[in-house]
Amino acid sequence: MQDYSFMTTEEIFLLQDALKKNRRQIFKFILIGLTLVLIAAFVPQLFLKSRLTQEEVDQSLFSYKNAWFWTWLLTFVLVLIFALIKVTDVRYYTIKKDLTTLQKGQIQVPLETVYQGNNDMQTSFIVKKEGLKKKQRLFYWMRGRLNDFRAGQEVEIVYGRHSRVILSISKV
Repeated sequence: MQDYSFMTTEEIFLLQDALKKNRRQIFKFILIGLTLVLIAAFVPQLFLKSRLTQEEVDQSLFSYKNAWFWTWLLTFVLVLIFALIKVTDVRYYTIKKDLTTLQKGQIQVPLETVYQGNNDMQTSFIVKKEGLKKKQRLFYWMRGRLNDFRAGQEVEIVYGRHSRVILSISKV
């Protein structure tokens, strides 16, 4: 079991910045979803109205009056939004939890994998540590691209306890 200490004011500001970026990412995904709803709702109607009578359009599966159309459409968009959030490692609620508890951890380990994500807005690290699941060995650098770190290097990471957002990282 690891001991945790309290965060400094600077580290709290770093987490707040990461929270803002995550909130922006979530809003972007919601806007993508709403845009898809509008496109999926209006394009079939325009296509049907140009080729069919109003009575045939109302009986179509793509009609606004068909409950299955709205069920399918909203389910698709919700699944898409949650998939985008999962794939891009949005950590909004765990960062909020870190800002509530204000606890940080420190670990000194070799890196197993380093990769860029979210259009080079985030660098993720998987560390080599025995006894931990792969998900628990994953740490996130939320302030852009880090090019100086490679797999196999020994690093010291200071991170938020719950979100595993890196507050500082240095080579040992």
